[in-house]
Amino acid sequence: MSKGEIKYLLAGFFSGELREDELKRLHDKIESDAVFREEFNRWRSAWILAHHEAGKEKFAKHPSWRQLRKRAAFNAGHSIAFLRYLTPMRYAASLLLCLATGAITATALLYRSADAATTVSPASTVVKAPLGAKSNIILPDGSVVWLNAGSTIEYTGSFGIEKRELFLSGEAFFEVKSDSLKPFNVYASGMTVRALGTRFNVKAYPEDHISEATLEEGKVDVLILSSTGKLTQSVSLKPKEQLLIRRAQEETQPVQTDLTPASKSNEKIAVIKEIILIPDVQTELSTSWKDKKWIISDEPLETLAIDLERRYNLNIRFESEELKTYKFTGTIEKETVEQVLTALSLTAPLQYAFDKNNVALSLNKKDKAKFNKVLKNKR
Repeated sequence: MSKGEIKYLLAGFFSGELREDELKRLHDKIESDAVFREEFNRWRSAWILAHHEAGKEKFAKHPSWRQLRKRAAFNAGHSIAFLRYLTPMRYAASLLLCLATGAITATALLYRSADAATTVSPASTVVKAPLGAKSNIILPDGSVVWLNAGSTIEYTGSFGIEKRELFLSGEAFFEVKSDSLKPFNVYASGMTVRALGTRFNVKAYPEDHISEATLEEGKVDVLILSSTGKLTQSVSLKPKEQLLIRRAQEETQPVQTDLTPASKSNEKIAVIKEIILIPDVQTELSTSWKDKKWIISDEPLETLAIDLERRYNLNIRFESEELKTYKFTGTIEKETVEQVLTALSLTAPLQYAFDKNNVALSLNKKDKAKFNKVLKNKR
């Protein structure tokens, strides 16, 4: 394959103009030529970084990978600007998997909407959103629930008839249908969020030590249980307020109370370490996971990695503790996890490696020196 033909195929790929036979030729070239595969990855990263929807002529004039990388903008301190990616073009999906790091299944790379797995029995209904996907359901009373990846809700067959209560494990956004006679109760990790009709988000994964409730509109009461299952505090939230509950790692067995469904009386609740009420928050930072654009602001990589694990069904391992402190700001739309990690590596001194669904993040010492130099010059 001549250089001119390769250039033509690359330009056609990035502008979305390749025919099926041309796409196959490029695909075969990437699979069979390791050197070209590495070069293709650099061009693809450069194209994303350039942030243009350009045709062949503009593509030919793009600066090189190294020039583009030097122009990557750093913010002062450890808050790093997330480079906004292009929406994947129509041919990208079949080629993004041809990486020098190895093949990864498409389902592990993409965050998508998917039907929740629903189990119905005479006693209850259990709805689960799989890892790597979000789900949207309508409850018997007409309320709408968005379930984030790896989350579960459970409610009885009498839901909406006698009362409205459900148990949440994970994260969900609720749009509650108004009913003044039947309060809407969400039981999650030692707290009960009670509403009549409103929009709010609850994040309470069992493995996390921070639970949060964020109110978008309306009003909710958050009832907080101690490690023994006793009501310890009640907090009323106003719109744009967020309640954070930080618990210790030690777990104890709570006793049954009227704030806990009988079927969940054996749930373990950790000791409360701190309760924080935050006024005037940007609610989209807590709720945008359900929308087309996931908004991130000043997010430490340590917690961002946990969200990425759930969003893309991955296991992320830090080989450098220092990387956990870097913070990122930006927007993620339909990007694959490889695109997201590439963005992180372009704007922070880190490098990543895939092994099936496992990702290792390590410190790039050479880039760290350049990064520190840029920060020093900006001060």
